[in-house]
Amino acid sequence: MIFEWSHLKKANTNYFTHCFIAICYSFLGLGVFVIGIIHAFFPFMFGFTPYKLAKKITDGTEKNFPACIKEE
Repeated sequence: MIFEWSHLKKANTNYFTHCFIAICYSFLGLGVFVIGIIHAFFPFMFGFTPYKLAKKITDGTEKNFPACIKEE
């Protein structure tokens, strides 16, 4: 769903906390992309770093927004 007006309520957070955490995870996601592309061409560089960064995003989201992991 593109517009989920009750998203902040479901995530049990406020606008500024959500904004800060979302921006942090977005930068980590950008890092996964850039480092992943480099690793694809040069496998000897950044071994498992893209995986570790992606896991950090997932683990952090589940920690900060536990309501997001509930099945709808």
